[in-house]
Amino acid sequence: MATINLVKGQKINLKKENGASITKFCAGANWGAHSNGDSIDLDLHGVMFDSNKNEIEHIYFGNRYSEFAEPKRHEDGYILESKIWLTEDDREGDQGGDDGEDNEVLYMDLSKLPSHCEKVVIFLCSFSGDDFGDVPHAAVRIYEGTKENPTNILAQYNVGREASFRGHTVMVMGMFYKHNGEWKFNAIGTPIKVDGSVEAKETIKSKFL
Repeated sequence: MATINLVKGQKINLKKENGASITKFCAGANWGAHSNGDSIDLDLHGVMFDSNKNEIEHIYFGNRYSEFAEPKRHEDGYILESKIWLTEDDREGDQGGDDGEDNEVLYMDLSKLPSHCEKVVIFLCSFSGDDFGDVPHAAVRIYEGTKENPTNILAQYNVGREASFRGHTVMVMGMFYKHNGEWKFNAIGTPIKVDGSVEAKETIKSKFL
C-alpha cells in the first residue's frame, strides 16, 4: 500500500498492492507540557465493539493489555507480541519542547482480535481537562511500523493547532471496521463535546457506529 495521508471522513481498504491484508497498526499521541512546566495528561483509548454496538473491551491507562491478548514477554520484561495494548501512561507531556516522539502508543493486530469484534474506535481524551487549544503542541496519528520507525501514516491531526479542536477535550481519531469480512479504516478526526471517556463512548456509539 502506498503512503496515504487521509482527510477527515475518508475510508480505505487495508490492502497492499499485492492484495495481502495489512493488520498491524499503531495509534500515537505526542504532546507538550505547559511552558511554565505544569503537566498535561492526555490519554489514548481503544474500544472494541461488536455488530450490535456492545462494548467488548476498553484499552486505556487503567487496562493497558487486552484480556484477549496476554502479551508475550522477553525475559527482561518488555513486550514482544500482543493483539492490542498501550505502551505507557504519560501524565506530563514533553518538557522543554517537542522531542518528536509519541508519548503514548496503542499497538494493535486486527487479525488476532476476537471474532465477534467488528469495530475498533481510537480516541484521545484530555484527562487533565486541558483544552486542546491550550496544549503547546499536540498531534495524533495512525500508522504502520513502530513508535521508533513509523512507516506508513494513514491519518494525522494537529490537535494543538487546528482551530476546530479548540474548546474540546476529546477527539475521535478513527475507526477500524469490518465490511464483508475485511478490515477497513475510517479517518474520523472529529472533536466531540463530552466530559471524559465514559461520555465519549456513549457519543461514539450514537454518532459513529
